[in-house]
Amino acid sequence: MADADVARWLGANHGCWTTFSTDDEVRKNAASGGTTSQLLINLLEQRAIDGALVWRMELGAPKPAAKPFIARDRAEVLGAQGSKYCAVDFPRDGMPLIRAFEGRLAVVLLPCDASFLRRKIRKEPQLAERIACVIVLFCGHNSTPELTARAAEKLGFSWPDVRVFRHRSGAWRGRMTVGDGQRTLTVPTSRFTHYQNLFFYSQRKCLTCADHFGYDGDICVGDVWSRRAKRGGQKPSAIVVKTAVGRDLWESSQRDIAATPIDAQCVLDGNARGVVFHYNVSARSRVGRFFGLRFKDRQRLPVTTLELATAFVCVFNHWLSSDRGFEPVVAKLPMSLIRPYVYMFKGLQQLMVYSPRPTTQNRTIAIVGATLSGNRGAEAMLVTTIGKIREFLPDARFVVLSYYPTADSRLCEDPHVEIVDATPLALVTRFFPAAVADRATRLLGLRLPRTGIPRGPRELRESCVLLDLSGVSYCDGREKFLPFNLLNNWPAMLFGVPVVKLSQAMGSFKSPLVKHAARFTLRRCERVFARGRSTYAMCKELGIKGNLGMATDVVFLLKADYALRQAQASLLDRLLEQARALERQKGIVAIVVSSVVHQKAEKRGMNYPSTIATACRHLLGKGWAVILLPNAVRADSEQLHNNDLPVLRLVRDALDAVEAPNIERSGAGSDHKGLMIVDEDVYSTDLHALIGCADAVVASRFHAMIGALSWGRPVMVIGWGHKYKEVLSEFESEDWAIDESELVPQLLCDRMDAFLEERERIAERIGANVERVKRESQEQFDWLQRFMRQRSRVGGF
Repeated sequence: MADADVARWLGANHGCWTTFSTDDEVRKNAASGGTTSQLLINLLEQRAIDGALVWRMELGAPKPAAKPFIARDRAEVLGAQGSKYCAVDFPRDGMPLIRAFEGRLAVVLLPCDASFLRRKIRKEPQLAERIACVIVLFCGHNSTPELTARAAEKLGFSWPDVRVFRHRSGAWRGRMTVGDGQRTLTVPTSRFTHYQNLFFYSQRKCLTCADHFGYDGDICVGDVWSRRAKRGGQKPSAIVVKTAVGRDLWESSQRDIAATPIDAQCVLDGNARGVVFHYNVSARSRVGRFFGLRFKDRQRLPVTTLELATAFVCVFNHWLSSDRGFEPVVAKLPMSLIRPYVYMFKGLQQLMVYSPRPTTQNRTIAIVGATLSGNRGAEAMLVTTIGKIREFLPDARFVVLSYYPTADSRLCEDPHVEIVDATPLALVTRFFPAAVADRATRLLGLRLPRTGIPRGPRELRESCVLLDLSGVSYCDGREKFLPFNLLNNWPAMLFGVPVVKLSQAMGSFKSPLVKHAARFTLRRCERVFARGRSTYAMCKELGIKGNLGMATDVVFLLKADYALRQAQASLLDRLLEQARALERQKGIVAIVVSSVVHQKAEKRGMNYPSTIATACRHLLGKGWAVILLPNAVRADSEQLHNNDLPVLRLVRDALDAVEAPNIERSGAGSDHKGLMIVDEDVYSTDLHALIGCADAVVASRFHAMIGALSWGRPVMVIGWGHKYKEVLSEFESEDWAIDESELVPQLLCDRMDAFLEERERIAERIGANVERVKRESQEQFDWLQRFMRQRSRVGGF
């Protein structure tokens, strides 16, 4: 296996060894080399722990069961020796013992139970004081009690009569022991493990698990199935130290343990077939649908035909043995059929070790729907998302799929952020064909080589997740953007990269075209975060439920140090100084113009620049200072798309066209006293600072509204669609949203007067809700952190 496989599957380690106990008594009944038993004995005898939570088979019960108890000395540890391939219930049986025990404990657990314990420790810090060490056993999967009972029946024993039982002990593959007090049989453990390896009677939860080595342990112990281990005089165990705590305990507790340091690669090579199959959750999840079984797939990896075939055998056997009608048939299958069946299955697993396998670059995150140039709201979403992810993943690498690749590449100065061409032309001619070709070859069990894929699609394929930051998507009235919405998501889905739509507005879905496209795509996203209650309700009506969440806009979490380009300190200082120096009697009103609203108003026969100019003159005449701001800037273009500068110039021309009464000229061309027009290329973080110096804000851009709300400033909106009101409703201020259809100069001036009269009460309502709204925005990044950690459990962050 390659180094990347070691990092991804084995995870962090502080050293690996092959080991066995040099004490003959300890090795006698051990399943492997007695390492775990000897380690616990050493820890007890040197008083590093007061007890060890271990497991033993409960005999004389109606059904086989493994129960925990706390061993306090050598004899009790030895009484718990041997493998237990039987379902356990650690939360029910183990946690009460831990809570009741007075002293320091080492606990021996399976990987899934170790993860449960770690979660409990995070919620109940007092548990950490009791847990000295978590020792995790390598896990292939566990079986229901029925398999153990059936194995005993095949040897002529009724389980309630069994008084002696060991699943496995002795060298190499081991032997199984069953006795009822009158007779005792010892047979090859394959009489049990052949059924177990075929996933007959497997626990259902095991089919959703990819944790083979115990990523939440301090010390992990398991078998090494290699020829070198088989040739040795003693069957060794592999020790993988996972944490500093485990390292300290291991280094101080090696008495009577023969330990040979090995490379981590050797541990993987000795478990290659099992771990590759174990990691194959995505294939099992897909196959499970054919049998009416739903297995949660947190990885969402692309799968090959070979992986699907191998998963089919596993899931089919699990389904067959869990069905009451077929289970008796499974129980009667003779070893003459089981033996070739298991060899065939192992052959498929071995082929998976050598076949091309889809992998993810755990720290590469693709982002689409936002740019650094053009819309400052999109820039704010982009820099905030990157900044928030870096808080829990500092060494992440980001790939921005940009529709302004040249301008963005010129602006981006962060070496860990790559800009790739994702213009509509590139999406159609490069991304979509490459994704289709990759999907087709994977269905044949192959994998397109990296060199055969253009850079942009290749970066997307090798990302662990695609974050969609589209402010608005799948919306009636924006059908012309529907192909772009689809191409932002479909290539990633074809590559097998999970898509997460961070908070955005969607709907309405009345158009059949929009409705069907949205339902098809949104259902296939890993997670969809609605930006407000209206979007959430419409998505639920569309049938988007299981993967739907709600979170307020990411820009509520914007910080100045999230910027991806060099700070414009001198420009910002100059603009802030000019703003503070404005002559005013009442305060400053920031007015943010929009080319989108301008174009929508123009279609209705309304003059948006003239209306805004009238509002400015009205405010100036009443003693207010006014700052006119853009929130989308493409300084080298006169096009209106993502560019408010042309509209700002039209407003300035309208101001100069008519001499306003009671407004004194400052002597500088189109400037008026109390008026400041910002027509420069100001970054999103700097615009955020300028909005913060205003006493009230009138915004025609969504993220200018978000900026005002995050500062706690009263804000009035001139916008379109439901996206403004659904956010303002979180602040009890939805009445202060005006549709572009209401852009009548006198009406706008009257509404502004009423708004400014109410500004203090509006500010109070905003201030009472802003921290809650920021917490709700943070929830999407908390979810994303959990998702990415789970997806990268193997070699995790």
